[in-house]
Amino acid sequence: MRKALVSAVAFALFLAAGVAGQEASTELKDFIRVLKGDGLQLSLVHLNSKTVPAMFQPPTLYSIRARAAASTLLYVQGTPDEDVDLDTTNFVAMQGGESITSVPANISNFEKGKAAKGVRVTGLLQFAKQVDVSKAFTIVHGKDSVEFKFSDAQVKAITAPPAPPQQ
Repeated sequence: MRKALVSAVAFALFLAAGVAGQEASTELKDFIRVLKGDGLQLSLVHLNSKTVPAMFQPPTLYSIRARAAASTLLYVQGTPDEDVDLDTTNFVAMQGGESITSVPANISNFEKGKAAKGVRVTGLLQFAKQVDVSKAFTIVHGKDSVEFKFSDAQVKAITAPPAPPQQ
């Protein structure tokens, strides 16, 4: 089941890259941060109601959207400049003094171990709970970190309106 999801995600990303074009880059740029490490820079995309449709096609879109609504979910991509040791198990989100652990999902070469120079790594990080996107949070990986802080307009665009009251 997990391999099928990973394959579907990889295929959806391939399709999204060709179909979405400029619109996708406009939708995504505000939600991308770069985590700089020794020999490997990782682009981290915060998956939310704006970025998921720009990156994924149905049917993968639906499962990724559900996962992103339930917990903080990041799409991770990078290409090593040199052979590096990659540890996918130690990504942590920090917010308000709280550490939120993550579980990696391999799409392509996003596994703990050696990552070869020039070979793209792609994966997902699903955090144990949802961060508050109206407040800054930091993603920490070993000694490297990057901050996500969204504007009020971005927060409004990615948060769902409250459900109408039931009668």
